[in-house]
Amino acid sequence: MDIRVGVKVEGRETVLKILGMHCATCSLTVQRALLSVRGVRWAEASLASNEARLVASPELDYGELLKAVRRVGYDVYREAVYISVPGARPEDAAAVERAARLWGVFRASFSPATSLLYVEYNPLEVGPRDVAEALARAGFKAGEVSRSEVDVDVDRKAAERDARDLASRLLPAVPITAVLMASMMFPAVPPLAQLLMASAVQFYSGWRFLSGAYRAFRNGTANMDTLVALGTLSTFTYSAYAALTGGRAFFEASAAVITFVLAGRYMESRMKLKTGDAVRRLAQMAPPRARVKTGEGFTEVDSAQVEPGQLVEVREGERIPVDGYVEEGMGYADESAFTGEPMPAEKKPGDLALAGTLLVRGRLLVRATRSGAHTYLAEVVRLVRQAQNARLPIQRLADRVAGVFTWAVMAAAAATFAAWALRGAPPGQALLFAASVLVVACPCALGLATPLAVVVGVGRAAEKGLLVKNPEAFEKALRARFAVFDKTGTLTKGSPRVVKYVGDVEALAYAASAESQSTHPLARALVDYASELGLAVQPPESYDSFPGMGVYATVGGRSVGVGNERLMEALGAEVPQGMRELAEGLRSEGLSAVYVAVDGKVRGLAALGDKLRPDAASAVQRLRSMGLEPVVASGDNERAVAAVAAKLGISRYFGGAEPERKAEIVRRLREEGGVIFVGDGVNDAPALAAADVGIAVSNGTEVAKEAGDVVVARGDLSKVAEFLQISRRVEANARFNLIWAFAYNIALIPIAAGLFYPALSLRPELAGLAMSLSSITVTLNALRLKRA
Repeated sequence: MDIRVGVKVEGRETVLKILGMHCATCSLTVQRALLSVRGVRWAEASLASNEARLVASPELDYGELLKAVRRVGYDVYREAVYISVPGARPEDAAAVERAARLWGVFRASFSPATSLLYVEYNPLEVGPRDVAEALARAGFKAGEVSRSEVDVDVDRKAAERDARDLASRLLPAVPITAVLMASMMFPAVPPLAQLLMASAVQFYSGWRFLSGAYRAFRNGTANMDTLVALGTLSTFTYSAYAALTGGRAFFEASAAVITFVLAGRYMESRMKLKTGDAVRRLAQMAPPRARVKTGEGFTEVDSAQVEPGQLVEVREGERIPVDGYVEEGMGYADESAFTGEPMPAEKKPGDLALAGTLLVRGRLLVRATRSGAHTYLAEVVRLVRQAQNARLPIQRLADRVAGVFTWAVMAAAAATFAAWALRGAPPGQALLFAASVLVVACPCALGLATPLAVVVGVGRAAEKGLLVKNPEAFEKALRARFAVFDKTGTLTKGSPRVVKYVGDVEALAYAASAESQSTHPLARALVDYASELGLAVQPPESYDSFPGMGVYATVGGRSVGVGNERLMEALGAEVPQGMRELAEGLRSEGLSAVYVAVDGKVRGLAALGDKLRPDAASAVQRLRSMGLEPVVASGDNERAVAAVAAKLGISRYFGGAEPERKAEIVRRLREEGGVIFVGDGVNDAPALAAADVGIAVSNGTEVAKEAGDVVVARGDLSKVAEFLQISRRVEANARFNLIWAFAYNIALIPIAAGLFYPALSLRPELAGLAMSLSSITVTLNALRLKRA
């Protein structure tokens, strides 16, 4: 493929839409990140089009492109869908994901707990229909396709549809099996009639197992359907031969196995519906209608159709239908679904109001900013559902075991039959032992062990104000030794004020104008201070930021720099000795000091102060009591950081650390032990990515844009310790499920094989019942996390 004149690169081309690029340095950084991915042969990022084009080997792991871009602080535009895959078992998870990983798919994650496949894809390359067709080619049936922001309840619909199918196959099997089992003791039913009844159970009620086994065979794998199909078909076939030749038939065994397994799966499917209760409750909080002010009155409209800027009336006892800011009125809103705090929050003009929160007292007029699928509530629901489709790292062991487990069970069943036949047992008895081995084994419990714990745990965390974007954080957090905190906006309130300014007022106006394009808390403080003094703040003609140093802009044709000593040195602006000494004194008091340079000359010094969060000291102490060593890493001056660290009793701190140096500090600490980094989800992206667990303390509502594995809603530091507590519960629950699943199979397979016969044995129907109880036990144990 010809990419540029004189350059020919062979491979497959793709185009990515890049988010967050704003200068030439950004595009170069993205380009280098893509070239670092194994398999990429050529890449180029364009700032003009916000796109990156690259050529790569067709064997490239497409998801690595997304990881590389996000690792350097940018993002890739992508879309996501949920595709229900009815009939897929936990053992099919790898096959489902493998079929869905087409060129253009960043991530494909199948959750056995919900039978949903979550797919993130590049819409410039692939679409949901392509994925559905790929699933069909692999033998899987693709059900409903739902974009998360449109239908938040597709998992319930899929589970209910599966439950209805199970019930329709179970209902006729129950009376037929009862008759066949009764005929075992009272032989009143002729053999041919038994054959007809058993055929109905085998080929109608048991069709799910037969079709599932065939699909697994097509994909070169074996699963629980394979075991049930082999066990029941072998018993049924032998019994049919015996019935036609006058021998002893065992129709009740094959029919009972199918009936008991279907009954177990039906109970399991009904219980699985409860695992997603948390996210369903969140989704149902959004009121469908809103009262919009029109002229002198109000008109009721669909809440998703409210436009930004419109005024919405909310009365006492109603849920707020949109995101926005209070324009008029006062009241108290219950935000516990987002923050975990039971006390209602006061709402007055200028305060943020969130869709789905309950106005327990008062009346409000809210100026809408977002509605429908774009609200904070919709973002939370999407992130929670996405996280629920992940699996914990400890599940990898179970997945590896499950990959060979079914084949091992089939080998054990064959060995059982051969051993009993060699001992002179009748073929029918040897077959019953082999069938018992096949149906008692439960790879299903192994596959459900951690997905169910993740689904319930992520939902419970969301109820406590913790948005878990990467469930691997549950496991990694328990191995952490350090808790590293950013200072500004994390340990402090993030709303600093200018407490002192030295210099001329014109320089202050230039500084505020230069900082007007920045989102940093210190920048906002300078702009607010200039506005309070009545100074004119104008947009700069050009602007660039230098993380850890400051900003440089052109304002009214003048070159303006606002930042620390390093920025002044880079601009060639000499700091007067008296001003330098004043800055050192201010920093020793815990204040931040920034210089203002205009046309290469330092003309001002601003001192800014920020108060500690009220919960900072207790949060640090609580983490220390849980065995973590607190550390501070900040871009502020060393002396200012030392003052804050001293107030919190933290002995290890790092000052003057720009974002990349923070990431380096995290990497060095990881050599001593696991690291949890707690910081701003946008400015601290490199450090959050470098840590074992990144926790973004968010004060805004753009949670999807926050970096990190976990987002603490509304900036509550006490939630960091709560996350560790929930992590312990989820980890313990998942480990119990895995241990139970392994122990169950190790204990019952020898019994089913007749190793302790005649003292202890399991007929196939009892083996099928025991197998169903194994999955039910795992599901019930996971549901205990709802009370964590």
